[in-house]
Amino acid sequence: MLQKFDVIIVGAGSFGMSTGYQLAKRGVSVLLIDAHDPPHSYGSHHGTTRIVRGAYTMGESYVKLALRSIELWKKLEREAAEVPGTLGHDHATLYDPIGVISIGPRGSRFIQSKTESCIAFGIPYEALNAQQIQERWPGFSVPSHMEGLYEPEGGILYSEQIIASYRALAVHYGAKLLPNTKVLQLVSEAGEPLVVTERGSFTAGSVLVSAGAWSARVLPELHNIIKPYRKPIAWFKAPKERYGRGRLPAFIFNNGGAEEYFGFPALDESGLKIGRHDGGYPALPGQPVPPFGAYEEDEAELRHALNLFLPEAGELLAGQTCLYENAPGEEFIIDELPGRSRVWFAGGGSGHGFKFASGIGEALSVAMLKGKEHYPLDWDAFTLKGVNL
Repeated sequence: MLQKFDVIIVGAGSFGMSTGYQLAKRGVSVLLIDAHDPPHSYGSHHGTTRIVRGAYTMGESYVKLALRSIELWKKLEREAAEVPGTLGHDHATLYDPIGVISIGPRGSRFIQSKTESCIAFGIPYEALNAQQIQERWPGFSVPSHMEGLYEPEGGILYSEQIIASYRALAVHYGAKLLPNTKVLQLVSEAGEPLVVTERGSFTAGSVLVSAGAWSARVLPELHNIIKPYRKPIAWFKAPKERYGRGRLPAFIFNNGGAEEYFGFPALDESGLKIGRHDGGYPALPGQPVPPFGAYEEDEAELRHALNLFLPEAGELLAGQTCLYENAPGEEFIIDELPGRSRVWFAGGGSGHGFKFASGIGEALSVAMLKGKEHYPLDWDAFTLKGVNL
C-alpha cells in the first residue's frame, strides 16, 4: 500500500523547508523530499548570508510580505533557541540587524520607490547624500551624483543556519525528510497527487513543488517560466577597521539601470562578500554548473564594483556560484497550478526571495489547508494569472 501524507513538499530549500516547518507545527503529516541533503550548495540558499530589509521597489504587496517575514525571522530565532540542538555553533543568531544601505543615482526609481515604501509603512530610514555616506562609513567610495537610503533595522539572515534550524524544527514537530532522493514524476492517481521517486512512490492530499531552479524537471509546464541562471559570488580580503562588522552595513549598489550589486561586511576571516544581481549565464538542466572562475568575468565584474564603491578591498579569497530561479519580472509565483488538482508551486525567487521565505511558508501552510482567503496575503500579486502554461 502506498504511504500517504497530508502534504508532500518537493524541494526542501528556503520556501519548501519553511512551509514544511509551518505545516508540521500545525500537526499536519508532512513529507519533505530533496534531491540533496539540505542545507547544501546545489541550489539558492548557500553562501552563508542573505540581506533582509523592509523597503522594496516592487510594490506594497512585497513590502507587507517583507515586514511580516522579518517578524517571523525573529520568532524563528527565539523558537530555535528553545529547542535543544536546533541552533548550531557558527552563529548565535539567525537574524542580525546590522543595517542595510541602498546606494544609487540621485532621484532614481531605485531610491525613490524604497523611500516611498518606508514612508507608507512607517519603516525607519535615513536619506543620505554621498558625502554623508562616506563620513559615516569611510570604507565606501560614493560618486557625488549618487545618494543612499539607510534602513537601521535591516541586516543579515544566516541562510544555511536558517535552513538547518527549519529542518530540525520540522522534524521535531513530526515531519519526515527524504534527502538525496530525486523525484521522477508527479502525476494524479485516483484523483490524488502521486509523487514517484527513485526510492518509492507516495500519495498526498496536496503537493507543493518548491524545487527552485530545477522546478521544471518536476513540472514541465514551467519550462518557459522559471529560468535558472548561474551567479558568481566572492569573498575578498578587506581591512576590518574599514570593512568589518560594525564598520560597514550590508549594502546594495545600483550603478544605473539594471546594473546592481549586493554584499556584506567582513564578518569573519572569510572576508568581504559581494555578488551581482543582474546578468549571469543560463544554467542547463542535466549539466554541471560551471564553478567560480570558469568565466573570466566572474571575478572581473565583482572587482569592477569593488573598485567603484569599496576601493580598499584586496585579493580574492574564495568564490562560489549559486542559482537564481528567475521568473518574469522577478515576481514570485505562489499559487495552485491550473490543470493540476491540489498541486501548488512556490518559486521564482529570482535572487531576492530568501528574505521572504518565512512569510511565504506561513502563507502557504494556511492556504493549502484552509484556502487562500484565510491568510492576508495579496494573492493576486503572486499568482500565475497572465502567464501562459
